Amino acid sequence: MPDSYSFAKRITIATFIVVLIAGGVYLLVKQFYFFLLVFAGILLAVLFSGMADWITNKLHLKRGWSLLISVLVFFGLLVGAFLWVGPTIAKQGQEISKTLPQSLQEVEQWLGKYSWGEKVAEQLPENLNKAMPQSSSLFSKVSGALTTTLGILADLLIVIITALFFASSPKLYTEGFSKLFPPRHRSRVLDVLHKCYHTLKLWLVAMLSAMAIIGVSAAIGYSLIGLPMAFALALIAFLLAFIPNIGPWIAGIPAVLIGLTQGSQMALYVILIYGGIQIIESYLITPIIFQKTVDLPPALLLFFQVLLGLVQGGLGLLLAAPILAVLMVVVKELYVKDVLENDGQRENGHGAYKSGIS
Repeated sequence: MPDSYSFAKRITIATFIVVLIAGGVYLLVKQFYFFLLVFAGILLAVLFSGMADWITNKLHLKRGWSLLISVLVFFGLLVGAFLWVGPTIAKQGQEISKTLPQSLQEVEQWLGKYSWGEKVAEQLPENLNKAMPQSSSLFSKVSGALTTTLGILADLLIVIITALFFASSPKLYTEGFSKLFPPRHRSRVLDVLHKCYHTLKLWLVAMLSAMAIIGVSAAIGYSLIGLPMAFALALIAFLLAFIPNIGPWIAGIPAVLIGLTQGSQMALYVILIYGGIQIIESYLITPIIFQKTVDLPPALLLFFQVLLGLVQGGLGLLLAAPILAVLMVVVKELYVKDVLENDGQRENGHGAYKSGIS
């Protein structure tokens, strides 16, 4: 009787675990966007915690005060940057939206000079104004834009609140997560979580450094050649540099199009300057920065970006790199070290034991 009761109990527990895992996988697939928002909050929490740790080490303050200073500095810099260059960026952004149709017409005319370009030009609309929303659908466009804006603000609020909760009490969540595992594995789980945090912190340092270099270099280069809307285009380059491999090159497209409105020579200058910045950043600056922080395999990163981009669009593409960095830590620690290398050590030890017997 006790044996049958124990067997039934084990079956019940195993079934519950299987159902729980299946439910988790189902939620992850169906609500992947929500989990990406949570991860974005964790990434922001890592930034706050890293700043707080640095302030604590330098000023010897309590962590609560250091975290408060970190949050105030972060949002203070955002607000200050917005008030300082916001009006200029907004004005230049409006100019870009008005200038891009003219730039596209310049591209269409240039393509028409070549036989292969004519086929491409045929796919472009004859009148770019047709692509603009008509007055009859203006209300639906405005309401849709309002809904999208409210959705983005709600997502940002979720990310910020999540970051503040995680950054204020990191041990509460890490130790709580570790308690989901057997006691003998909890210390190892906490060690892996600490390594994930350290990896994300180093990745953020490297990425923000690379973004700053690209943004400042683009602003200086565009200003030197007299490219219109230089600061707005440099801001685009700075923001899109957060997406490795893909973002920096996408940021060069509007700059080249704006350059075409000033003539083919200006467009050539833009290509040379921005291309030079990308070559120096990709082959000199980035290897030095990421060699000391987090080095992700470029091909694997590109494939992972495409995968998350197809699954979840822009947010997936935006967070692909930090997610891959965390996955690489988890696979390396829990599979390569704990499974493969431990199995290899057991086999080597067993073989040594056998050779000693013989």
